[in-house]
Amino acid sequence: MDCYSFDKVISDYIESNLSAKQKQEANEHLAQCPACSEKLGDMAQLLDALRTLPKPVTRPDFESRLMARIERQKQQKESPFIHVFHEYSRVISVAAAVLLFVATSLFVYTSVVLPGSPASFPSASIRSVEPAAALPAAAAGVRPEQASGTAEKALPDTNRVKNPDYNSRIMMVNE
Repeated sequence: MDCYSFDKVISDYIESNLSAKQKQEANEHLAQCPACSEKLGDMAQLLDALRTLPKPVTRPDFESRLMARIERQKQQKESPFIHVFHEYSRVISVAAAVLLFVATSLFVYTSVVLPGSPASFPSASIRSVEPAAALPAAAAGVRPEQASGTAEKALPDTNRVKNPDYNSRIMMVNE
């Protein structure tokens, strides 16, 4: 045990509230550490002196008067807003939750953009490029000696993507 650990358990050591193992470790530390031994002696003297003091005598109604005074001061410090909040805290909490739900729902609802509307997000389109055989050799970037060779067979353009018409596919629930 070190000095820091002994400081934490010094009150329990004086009152004999330590386990056997903790008490043995504390005794070993006290045998090696004069500072903690002195601190233990001072603490024991202080507690003995406090025990010899006479007990204060109070009036029989002291406790009830003290509690009434504490309650008065508590009510004076409490503002009307806090009083109302304590009474209606559940109602206020439910109202706040409903308001948050409605605001979030409106935000999500207005954020959804329907296809075909003017505010839709820009979409990328794939443009097809004419096959090289249909273009003149200079425009296609082909050297003249390559252009005189046999022309390759033009392949069909498979890069063209048709944009589906979603508006014609939407079906009304009531129909």
